[in-house]
Amino acid sequence: MTAQSNRLSLTISQFVTLLLLTILLLSLANFGLRAVERYRLRHRAEVLQAAIAAEREEQARLLARKAYVASPEYQARLAHELGLYAPNERRLVVLGGDTLRRKEVAEETVILREAQMPTLPYWQQWWETFFGPLDESVAP
Repeated sequence: MTAQSNRLSLTISQFVTLLLLTILLLSLANFGLRAVERYRLRHRAEVLQAAIAAEREEQARLLARKAYVASPEYQARLAHELGLYAPNERRLVVLGGDTLRRKEVAEETVILREAQMPTLPYWQQWWETFFGPLDESVAP
């Protein structure tokens, strides 16, 4: 019986060793999977942080553009581009055309003259700017 019990104890020690090795391998595999997942999450967080920084820069640029568009300088420039001027403003027209683009032409040849101010009321100027001229049958 001693030989059989010796065999049994050897089998139990082998079983315990095999069980410990299995637990060790599963623990190492779990540790590796968690390390890979942490790396992926850290990389994803860096990508998202970069995207957030880019969006904040875009927001700052848009807020600055919004402030500029709301400024009186922009609105006056837009009105001037549309041909609308305040009563106290003078509009100057530069005459000369293509000859001014040549380098031989001196600065004294530039001729400035006052433009003729429109005689229509402001609401009619706006109307004609956006919708075209009024019919004379409809005008007051």
